[in-house]
Parts: sequence; C-alpha cells; structure tokens
Amino acid sequence: MPGLTRRLAEHVAGIAFDDLPSEAIDTVKRGAIDCIGVLFAGRDEAVVQLLLGVISSGTEANLLVDRGRAGSADAALVNAAAAHALDYDDTGLDGHPSVALVPTVFAEGERLRAPGKELIAAYVAGYETWAELVLRDADKHHAKGWHPTAVFGTLAAAAAAARLAGLTSGKTTNALGIAASMAAGVVANFGSMAKPFQVGRAAQSGILAARLASAGMTASADALEHRSGFLAAVSPGGRFDAEREIERWHIARYGVNIKRYPVCYALHRAIDAALTFDVPLEKIDSIELRLGKFQAGMLRHSAPQTAPDAKFSAEFAIAAAFLRRRVGLAELSDDFVRSERVQSLMRKVRVTTTDEADADEPLFAPFDILTVRLSDGSVVEKRSERQARGHARRPLSMQELRAKFDDCTAGKQAGLFERLLSLESLAF
Repeated sequence: MPGLTRRLAEHVAGIAFDDLPSEAIDTVKRGAIDCIGVLFAGRDEAVVQLLLGVISSGTEANLLVDRGRAGSADAALVNAAAAHALDYDDTGLDGHPSVALVPTVFAEGERLRAPGKELIAAYVAGYETWAELVLRDADKHHAKGWHPTAVFGTLAAAAAAARLAGLTSGKTTNALGIAASMAAGVVANFGSMAKPFQVGRAAQSGILAARLASAGMTASADALEHRSGFLAAVSPGGRFDAEREIERWHIARYGVNIKRYPVCYALHRAIDAALTFDVPLEKIDSIELRLGKFQAGMLRHSAPQTAPDAKFSAEFAIAAAFLRRRVGLAELSDDFVRSERVQSLMRKVRVTTTDEADADEPLFAPFDILTVRLSDGSVVEKRSERQARGHARRPLSMQELRAKFDDCTAGKQAGLFERLLSLESLAF
C-alpha cells in the first residue's frame, strides 16, 4: 500500500465539486463569509500595516479586498494575517481552518481565474488534508507548544492550492512534502503580532509549495509518514497512526465553529454563561471560573494591559462580559482594557482547572463553571453548555452570521455578503 503522503495526494487531486455533500458546501460558504468579514475588521491592525510595508508589489491578487494588489502568495499572507489579527475567525480541528484556506483559495483563484465551484473544492481539499493529519495523533499539539493553525494550516493551504491548480497526484505529493519543510508556529507567540503572522505565513507557504511543485521541485514521497518526517516531528508523544485509511468528508462531520466573540475560543462557553448572570456589580466579592487544563493553558495573560493580550485572558473576558453585557470589537481597545473598572473586576476573577476532558473535544472540559460570590454571602453558580453558541453543533442562524459580517464591515458590504452566499457562481 502506498504511504500516507501519496495516498493523501491522490485523495486531494481527486476531489470534485459534484461529489461534495451539501454540508461541505454550506461549511465553505459560512467559512468564507466569516473570514472575509473579520478580514475587513482586522485590516487596519498594526501587524497588517507592517506586512504591507515589507511585501513586494505585484498584480496577481487583491490585497485586503480593495487596497491594492500583490503576488498571490504575498496577498494570501497579508489577507490571512488581517483575518486573524483580531482572533475573531472561525475555529475547528484544534485551530482556525478558514483563515488558512480562504485567503489561499481566493488569492490563487484570482490568479488562475478559477470559478467558484473550484474554490469550494479546493477549500475542501485543504480541510480534508488538515483533518487527516491532525486527527491521526492521540495527543494535542498545543501541549508541545505547536500552533496547529500555522503548522497544519501550511499543509492544508498547499493541498488547496495544488487542487486549485489541477496538479497531478505526483506533483501534489511534492507540494505536501515541500509544505512540510515550511510548517511552523508556536503557542508562545499567542497574544503578539507574531500569531497572525504565523497564520499568514501558512497561507503564503502553501501557495509557494504548490507553485514550486508545479514548476518541477521535488520532495520526499514519504515526507509526512517517515520516522523523521512531519508527523513524527510535530507529534507530542509519537502516538500517531500513519497507516489508517483515508476517510472522506471530515468537513461534513466537524464543520467550523463561528466565533461570537473576538477572543480565544477557549473562553466562549464561559462568556456565554457569564452573560446569563444578573447580579449587582458592586456586590461581587469574587468570581471563580473553572476551565479544562488545556483551555487554561492557552490563556497566557491574567492581568492584560493591551487589547492583544486581553484576547488571551480569562480575567478580561469575564470582566468585560459582566461590565458591558457583551464582548465585541468595541471592548477590544487598550483604553477599555486599562480602565479602572475593568482592572478592578479582573482582580476579582480566579481561574481554576480540572483534568476532566470532553470525549469529543479533549482540549476542553466537558463544561465550564462560573461561581460568583456576593458580599451578602450568597453564591450563584452556572454551568456552561457543552458547546458555545456558533459551534458547528449549535450554529449561528444566517441572520446572526449576517449581523456579525455587517458589524465587521460597518454595514458597507451587503453586496459582497450575497456574492459569498452564492460562492459556487462566483467568477473573477
């Protein structure tokens, strides 16, 4: 039997739009709408402006929808970084699938003048590649310090770009091998500009890998499964299965989770729960938040002073939810984070952890618990739902998705929303 790299390449090269289940097409559309929306919201962030000052000029693809042009790989870098700059993009497969895939397929799709159906098939090829690789390991890559979006997103973007270009399975094998040499990103950079850069780099590297393979560059045909290959290098404990058969349509099974709040997804269930409390702020003595160990480990900042740090702070998320009754883009400002009201309430928040893990999503506890103690001695405790609102199993309605898109685009892109909703009919 051929090795995993070759089998995965054959699978990617054979994906056709007409074979896709309807759930897959719907997931791609939702992912594209959400990704383009948060791209608009993040395109003025400092990391994006820094990247714009460094990349080379070009004409192949749009930058930030309507702010110039660049080569497709550089456009994907900037667009993905913008879409991830606010940490508001969708999640899934232990990372953020759409932010690696949508900028890739749109930039390369524009260069190749690919029709909308091909963009959808390419996205699915990337998603399936990501799923096949990340789900083969018994352990979680965050625990070793890897940023899965940057690592697996690079291979996924390479698969998407290869499928979009119509590469043979042989050249797709090379594209995956080349991408394996470029896949990197670390959890230590969470909360800094380097995090969205890591994601942008994944999209850029995926395109570069596919284009180099198309031009004739070769790589090892067992780059993924070799004892010194990709899976062995990134595996936390070496407990991965490279022999398992390729499965079809992971995307229909797992989908994507649309984020309602522009902070780390590990906090979304807790925010949902916090927003259900009705207690006088002045009577709060303390707030205890119980999270799973992996969840808590991603939240690096207990006393943030900047908006980027606040995205990875349980204390900030809970304080904002109680103070403002929402956690949105308006709350992610340095002034709000540093305000005395926020800082004072953050000091009352304490995070505890549990070893319990959800059977389906081991990065999370089965549920989160918020316990509020009041000055009169009373205690109010609430348990979160198993999935946050917006999870693939608790999806946002189309009206809610539209509301988020309009908020991100200041209500100025209604026509773009409708075009993305009919993505299969899109033409460059």
